[in-house]
Amino acid sequence: MSKVIPILCYHKIGLIAQEGRFLNVEPMRLRTHIELFRRRGYEFLMARELAGSWPKRAVCLTFDDAYFSTMSNGVEVLNELDVPGSFYAVAGLVGQTSTWDGDRARPLADWKHLLVAAASGHEIGNHSLSHPQLATLTPEDQREEIHRAHHLLLENGLKCQSICYPYGSMSSATLQIAAELGYGVGLTLQRGIATQNHNLLALPRITVSCGDAIPLLLYKIFLRPNLPKSRKTVVQ
Repeated sequence: MSKVIPILCYHKIGLIAQEGRFLNVEPMRLRTHIELFRRRGYEFLMARELAGSWPKRAVCLTFDDAYFSTMSNGVEVLNELDVPGSFYAVAGLVGQTSTWDGDRARPLADWKHLLVAAASGHEIGNHSLSHPQLATLTPEDQREEIHRAHHLLLENGLKCQSICYPYGSMSSATLQIAAELGYGVGLTLQRGIATQNHNLLALPRITVSCGDAIPLLLYKIFLRPNLPKSRKTVVQ
């Protein structure tokens, strides 16, 4: 039987009073999620480790965009609980703001925050150079986005082994480019539990929202993926 691993997708980690509800989960709620899996005997894997053998029971925590709030509040929670996470940085906008969020743009972590997280044992991955919908670009432009981001992260002391596609947008060319760089794992926003039968460069995830208390999180992980609508790709 194929092994399965829920890959959770978070974005901002901060108090609602500071970050609002959009793409945000409060630090205490993140803590309760981690404690839930710990009580159930789950191992915590970084995304890059999914390229290897899969344990019988594991979960993977991923964080898109490397918001400042995430690299401070989120990393603090993970460090306190001794749990690793995978954080995906938009290399060309490190230390700036999430311009793709429009009026909801928020500060992004700087290189120091990313390096500190990496030194603490967390994974920093490739989330493109400027956060475009990759599938809408030509293969040449996709290669520019992904390769330039990879080398910029490398130049700043961060070696990437996995990639997360902005908005979950990808094409066959995207997967080929990721493979060219030696990435073993790629993450989408397709809903569902990752299995070993999936293409490792196009793994599905479960997006976590502000209101996802334990009952709703359990529903998203164990019930919703089995519903017909969960087979659709969701772009966020």
